[in-house]
Amino acid sequence: MLLNFTRRNKLDYEPCELRYKYVPSAFRYDLLKLFYEKLEEGEISVLREYALYRNLSVSINKDHVALYGEDDIHEGYSSDLLIELLRSAQWHEVLSIIEEVVNQRFVSSKQINKLFAYHNVGYEIVKDDSNGTWKVEVKYDAVIAEMSDTEAATKSYPVISALIAGAKAALADPKHIDIETSVSNSMKAIEGYLKEWLSEKGISAATLGDAIKEIKNKKLADANIIESLHQFYIYRNRTPNVGHGSATPSDVTENEALLINEMAASFINYFHRKKDS
Repeated sequence: MLLNFTRRNKLDYEPCELRYKYVPSAFRYDLLKLFYEKLEEGEISVLREYALYRNLSVSINKDHVALYGEDDIHEGYSSDLLIELLRSAQWHEVLSIIEEVVNQRFVSSKQINKLFAYHNVGYEIVKDDSNGTWKVEVKYDAVIAEMSDTEAATKSYPVISALIAGAKAALADPKHIDIETSVSNSMKAIEGYLKEWLSEKGISAATLGDAIKEIKNKKLADANIIESLHQFYIYRNRTPNVGHGSATPSDVTENEALLINEMAASFINYFHRKKDS
């Protein structure tokens, strides 16, 4: 069902940025198609479908139509119940349903992550190595990897390390994605790190702007890197509630926040590697 003419030719593909706190209808129907393909693999599909509907309803604390015995299920169950469950579920309930079906090995993680990618939904299901369960998480693998390196680079500076951890945490909780806090923490982290980096070279800098000037004047980094850092600084100053407080809400998107976090982490790692040069 997922390889029909429309899908093969990507005629239903909607190019857009990654979306968070939102699961489009097309994704929900594709998830249903996966369910039906799996149900068709076994026998007595009506009973299995009702069991799936009942278990998924319970997993997200939804009331379900209670039926008893095979005859009752055959007479009283309709596929519309499962369709309505997926159609009406809130975005986070759909993600919880996904965790349930993957942990029950009803649908594979690979199939789910393909759907996330195709529909530009900003989550992925990953295995928790500590207990072997599958969990849906915000998708930003590259940022996490870069920030993990940054946490190591800033371990001598607890305040800066806490800012990096805070920037990551502000985007990691699907229910409380705090873009402005994440970006602000990233900016504070790069400012704090560069001031300490220069201080160890006997150079004083009161602000990020001063730090960039000192690095440029003393040619302490590649000219192109310095210019990129300068543009980063300009962006911070021009964006409300990122560099400075403002009554105007920031229009930074999740994707931009991820990019800024990654850039801040990359700058810190770059200068950390140049620490002894």
